[in-house]
Amino acid sequence: MEIFIAYSLLTFLLLVQVGVTALLVLYMVSWVQSAYKGAPFVPSRREHVKELLIFGGLNRSDVVCDLGCGDGRILISVVNDFNVTKTIGYEIAFWPYYIACLKIRIQKLNDKIIIRRKDLRVADLQGVSFVYAYLFPKIVDVVASKIEKELSLGSKILVLSFPIDIRKHEKMRLIKSEKIGKITAYLYEKI
Repeated sequence: MEIFIAYSLLTFLLLVQVGVTALLVLYMVSWVQSAYKGAPFVPSRREHVKELLIFGGLNRSDVVCDLGCGDGRILISVVNDFNVTKTIGYEIAFWPYYIACLKIRIQKLNDKIIIRRKDLRVADLQGVSFVYAYLFPKIVDVVASKIEKELSLGSKILVLSFPIDIRKHEKMRLIKSEKIGKITAYLYEKI
């Protein structure tokens, strides 16, 4: 009997170790995949999310798109804290994508938040009035070009850390910028 218990415990511990190792490998592969595409998963700090969205002048009537939505924390705050009813996020890395889907399902927000596991370069921005993006400079430039073509006049764009070059993207106007926590937030308007 003691041998059976010891064997069962050893088997259980081995399965746990294999499971943890598999999760770590999935996480690393996901991180490498998103880094290769130009923007590794670096989440906005939880304690600053609401403050960032207030800075952005988010309205209840906005249709919000988070480009590179990671674990969904921005979209969840948009719905829970600002009562926005239509949001969409794009995330290419499978690890944060699945975490976001799980969080949204647990909070029963499936009717208000849609997340697509797609490259943000193919995001559908029709009807979107507020874009949130925390991306690397090269990708910010790509997103700015896409926004210039697809967003309606007056739409707002909240970008963190890396500003949009408005000399290059003349259909964008910087409304304001502010240091929030350790990052700088830039709010733009499509003109």
